Amino acid sequence: MIKELFRYFAAFVPLKALEKTFQLPAGKEYQDFRQEIISAESDRRLDGIDAFILGADQEKLSQRISSVSGTFLFVEYARITSQINSKTDRQDNRLRVSVTVAVPEPDNLDLVSCTLNQERCLTLIKSIRTHMRDDDDLKRGIVWMDFPATLTVWSSKALANSHGWSMEFDILFIEN
Repeated sequence: MIKELFRYFAAFVPLKALEKTFQLPAGKEYQDFRQEIISAESDRRLDGIDAFILGADQEKLSQRISSVSGTFLFVEYARITSQINSKTDRQDNRLRVSVTVAVPEPDNLDLVSCTLNQERCLTLIKSIRTHMRDDDDLKRGIVWMDFPATLTVWSSKALANSHGWSMEFDILFIEN
């Protein structure tokens, strides 16, 4: 599930930024996964994303975001809720996800610059949302955005004084 999440959101990231995601190559599995991600074709790469960050470890996420310059796509997963659907005899797994597009901003940035950054981040996250609505793969048992999805302004002094937009939703993985 987590590797599938990585594959999916990596498709939105320009190759130059995606290559920077892989920082410490370790072992054959890492190299194979890196090669798979870098060589994957995608017609949805979004200009304007300078970094891709996916994870759940708060300390590592903080370190990585603090080293970013430019707009970043940040995907955080939190929990999996599973239930058995007795009518169809299948297991539904809902993975809670937060997708954020944000940019570090210096404290001395004026409100007009902040507004322009917010608009850029909102445009990028809305583009991701539009693709996600059309990407359900029921043959594989994946509903990429199980509505509702909530978009909110995102701000974190602790994460490089970053500001942008975040979208929270569930991804449905169906197991037969």
